Amino acid sequence: MSSRRLWWSVGIAAVAFGALAQGPQYLWAEVVPPPRAVAALAEKAGELGLPVAQVKDGALVFPEGLSEADLRAGGAYLYLDPPFFLLGVETPAEGALLRGNAEKAELIVVARDALVPPSEAFFDLARALGLLAPGTTVTLTVREVPLKLPRVPEGTRLDPTLWALVGHPDWFGAARDYGLERVGLRVRVVAEGSGALGEDLEPYVLSSTGSLIDLLIPIPLLPRLGQDPAVRNVRPPYTPHPAGA
Repeated sequence: MSSRRLWWSVGIAAVAFGALAQGPQYLWAEVVPPPRAVAALAEKAGELGLPVAQVKDGALVFPEGLSEADLRAGGAYLYLDPPFFLLGVETPAEGALLRGNAEKAELIVVARDALVPPSEAFFDLARALGLLAPGTTVTLTVREVPLKLPRVPEGTRLDPTLWALVGHPDWFGAARDYGLERVGLRVRVVAEGSGALGEDLEPYVLSSTGSLIDLLIPIPLLPRLGQDPAVRNVRPPYTPHPAGA
């Protein structure tokens, strides 16, 4: 990971880069949303006419008549899976997103042709949604996507692909490339272990049989699942292959 930093103030950008490293690069920063901003996202998005995919009664619901592909093709969209959110803006020139919860969020810019800060339009939208206070200053850091699956930290019993997914700048693309079943901000996994999971994880259980627990869980909660005392291992579901394939 590069130690180079970009100091960016809303509306002003200064960028300087040296030689590119080997892995694909992106810009990253940590942002703390203003108080109560995340709780008001659905209302704010409605006022702005921003399409929202949100979890209601445990199911992901898209705006009437829209598929996920339609939602993202519109250029700007919002996913709400309380307490988590993801605001995305996709254009031919940039791919920028803000994802997290009420306590902290990640600002991520995936390079198209060059590493440049998000456009003013992205920050105007984030401010209009209340996710960025006026005058916010952000420190943008150049990061790299590892060319190999990163090592899973000791005590976090996750399959390497799931650990890689957690830190990947593009959850949607990574889930596709890793062959994972994703529904909105959630991914389907199997936890192997014994005993009951923590109460905070129970809402994401689809079924359980013996020592296997099938879950559809928000990606940010994967580390929490992998550290649960009742869990020995968390992996993607096995995919059956036809005989002779």
